[in-house]
Parts: sequence; structure tokens; C-alpha cells
Amino acid sequence: MKATILVYALPVLILTIIHLAEAQQDKVYHVGVLSIGDNPGLKGFRDGLKNGGYVEGKNLALDIPVKQNYDELRPIAKLYVEKKFDLIVGMGGTVTLLAKELTQDIPIVFVGVGDPIATGLVKSTARPEANVTGVASITDFEMYGKRLEIFKEAVPSLRRLAVLYNARGENPFHAKALALLQKVSPDIGVKLLEKPIKSTSDLDRLLSSVSKDTADGIFTICATLFRDPFKKIATVATQKKLALMGCGTNQTEAGALLSYSADGYRVGMRAAWYADRILKGTKPQDLPVEAPTYFELAINLKTARQIGLTIPPNVLARADRVIK
Repeated sequence: MKATILVYALPVLILTIIHLAEAQQDKVYHVGVLSIGDNPGLKGFRDGLKNGGYVEGKNLALDIPVKQNYDELRPIAKLYVEKKFDLIVGMGGTVTLLAKELTQDIPIVFVGVGDPIATGLVKSTARPEANVTGVASITDFEMYGKRLEIFKEAVPSLRRLAVLYNARGENPFHAKALALLQKVSPDIGVKLLEKPIKSTSDLDRLLSSVSKDTADGIFTICATLFRDPFKKIATVATQKKLALMGCGTNQTEAGALLSYSADGYRVGMRAAWYADRILKGTKPQDLPVEAPTYFELAINLKTARQIGLTIPPNVLARADRVIK
């Protein structure tokens, strides 16, 4: 009798497994991305999904709106929540905080966030709570001290430094990074000239006030707010013969004198792995936050020549990438 039941049940079980597998293959995953401006992590994320077998238009619906400020992104984030997307991806800390405010149900993966604990996204990197996890760009503020020290090594004459930072207040990371710079700068003989910025109009005004008479260089506390206008910042710095510290190799290519940061493309690629695990059923709280393992020092010798600066040989020898 048991054998007979098994004979009848086995084909049913096999068919069920086949149907489940086909349903999984036919499923279209809806992923919404919140990003402002050009982000190297975005290309890495898309390439990572592609490598994982996701094909846009087939089993993946990837929504990446082109927006220029946070206010434009808020209704987009609300739409993702209302339509119950399978996953929301935040390219940076502020946009991820925005998504977290709107939903505790939809999984959220962040890409390139500076210190996610201090930012307020997670309470523990080992075991994130609730629905948020991802890949950080740094996991503590010591990186900002390192960036400042490298800048000083590259520009020994640096004494007065204009510091551009996002003063909107949505992301606590920016204020804490500034506090670290305030602590480190006296030890290396650098005076900070703090330049709070809340909008592009603020940026234009403050850039016009910076000159060789008031500063020896410009340092940006990395923020999405500066991503799109960075070429303008670099152009002004070069015109005024001011050394400029960027936030990634792409910004060094755009005209900054140098940058020291995690490789944004690799961070995006790793975030795609998180997305894949979550779409396949893993809970965000079971995926520990990762820190980048590769940091790149990039130096632009063309910019150095334009501003009349010679990079010390010991700094140049440590560069991972030299742009000529």
C-alpha cells in the first residue's frame, strides 16, 4: 500500500519541483535604484548583476531614474515602496537613509556608504538589524585622517585648506567626518577653512570666495551633493592654482590633483552579490556589512603641472594610478 502511494506521489513531487523551478526562472525581479549623478558603483552593480545571470528586460526590471537632487528622489522612493519592489538599492548614505525612512519591509542594499553605523543605517556591521545591509566605502572616520595626511604629503606647502562639506544635515556622517578633520589638522600644521554647502548656489558662491590669497588647497568631504558639480570644482581649483583632493579615481581623472579611496566599481560589484542573495531569499540581517579591501591612490600629473606643483617622489612611488 505504501509502495503504491509512493508510486503515485513521486511523479506529482517531480512535477511540482519542475513547476517551481520554471516559476523561479520566469520571475521578473523589480529593483529600484536611488542615485544622484554619475556613480562608479552603479556600473559595477549592473555588471555584477549581469555576471550573476540577471538580464534586464528578461528576468530583471531595473529602475534607475536620472535625478539631480534629493527632493526629486523622494517621490521615486515612495513609488518603489507603493509598488512593493523586490529590492531598493541606495547609492550613498543619504539616499539609503531616505529609503529606510519609508519602509521596514522591502530589503535595502546600500553601496559605498561611509561608516554605516555612524550614519544610522545599522547598529552592527556583523549583524545588521531589520531590512538594511550592504557594502561600505569606509567603516570608520580614520580614513578621513588618512586622506588629509596623504594630501599634506603630496602638497608639503599646504597650510590653509578650504573644506567643502554637505551641511544639509540629513546624514550625520558629514559632520562627524568634519570633526575628525578638525582633530587631525593641527597635528600636521593645517588650518581648516570650513565651507558648509547646502545647494549648488552655495557652492558657486563659496568657490568664488576661495583663492590663493585665502587657501592653499581644497578638500571635499565626500558626498553625493558634490558628484555632479565636481568638474566645476576641479576647473575652478585649476584656474586658481589650488590643489584639490578628490573622492575617487574618477574625480582625479576629472581634474583633481589626487584621491585616496575605495574602488567604487568593485564596491558596486560586491553589492550586486548582496542583491543576488536577497532576491534568492536571504534576509538582509543575515548578511554582514562588508568593508572594502582595496584602496587606490590616484595622482593626476597633468593637474600638478597646471597648478605648478611637483609631487614628491616618495608619494608618487606609492600611487596605484598615475594620470599623465
